[in-house]
Amino acid sequence: MHEVCVLGAGPAGASAAAELERLGIDYVLIDKAQFPRSKPCGGVLPWRVVEELRLPQEVMERPLKGYRIFSPSLEKVESRFPSQGAAVRRSTFDAFLLRSLKQEPRQAKVTSVKEGDDCVELIAGKRRVRARYLIAADGANSVARRSLGIAYGKLALACQYHVALPGEVIAERIGEWFEVYYFFSYGYGWLTPLRSAVKVGIGGLGSAFSRRALDAFIKTSPIAEKLAGGKIVRYEAHRIPMQGPSPTLATKRVLFAGDAGGFVFPGTGEGIYYAIRSGKAAAQAVAKAMQGEPLTEAYKRETHKAGLLSLREVNFLEDTLASPHEAERYVRRLKKLARGFQ
Repeated sequence: MHEVCVLGAGPAGASAAAELERLGIDYVLIDKAQFPRSKPCGGVLPWRVVEELRLPQEVMERPLKGYRIFSPSLEKVESRFPSQGAAVRRSTFDAFLLRSLKQEPRQAKVTSVKEGDDCVELIAGKRRVRARYLIAADGANSVARRSLGIAYGKLALACQYHVALPGEVIAERIGEWFEVYYFFSYGYGWLTPLRSAVKVGIGGLGSAFSRRALDAFIKTSPIAEKLAGGKIVRYEAHRIPMQGPSPTLATKRVLFAGDAGGFVFPGTGEGIYYAIRSGKAAAQAVAKAMQGEPLTEAYKRETHKAGLLSLREVNFLEDTLASPHEAERYVRRLKKLARGFQ
């Protein structure tokens, strides 16, 4: 019997484990993968993450100045970070987070989770793991959430290519910007510049988002010009939450963090920062629960303190991404506001 089981060793789970170590709380960290492992993701770290983690240069694929946002008519606005952000490969970044922990994750594919009055039991084949509390950081397709019958609206589908290009070409065509393209209803496209490759992808709700749609996106202007001469070396797809934090973020003994809790900004798909914040908040909530406070109340307070519940106030799906017309208006307003601050 452990005090806490953390399910999922991505940024949310690794951050929860690090905070549990700081608080001196016994835990076990479980993930189905062996690290380092690849993970489908845009790989954008805002400046806050780079500074907080003191990210070493070898983990950064390319420094980022901020976001460059395009409307359907190619109106452009640049949103700069206060200081340097970074583009990363998740295989390298996640391994970096795990190296800071005192214990390595245990590899096991958990197939179901059972919540009892005094503990949570995780089932992985013939193995059983019991803990007083569970921090479920096992992604958008959370096994824990599904086992406990907790629904999460609709999940978006994200499709992404890695396109190999020389670093100097990437610097000339894209530079140090994460580019977001509001070309679709209920979704968007993106370009993330790495050292010697570009991640190009689309994501959104509905059957319109598929590999076929991604193939069409990379042929449009200016995407085709920026990727000209490049070679597709990898394709990947994954699910992402786009409707904000789940209405049910905690039960009596289970907390949901990262993508499993819906902590993603729906306008850009940015999730790493929110994963780290929610993982820490979950560990702090467990510490309060061990002192007698109801877990649901403790987590609500900790996520509110971290500013995570404000993601529920961002209705990008209906206000901005509902149609190309609304996206056009949004980018033009941003551009006008940007001029006002110059």
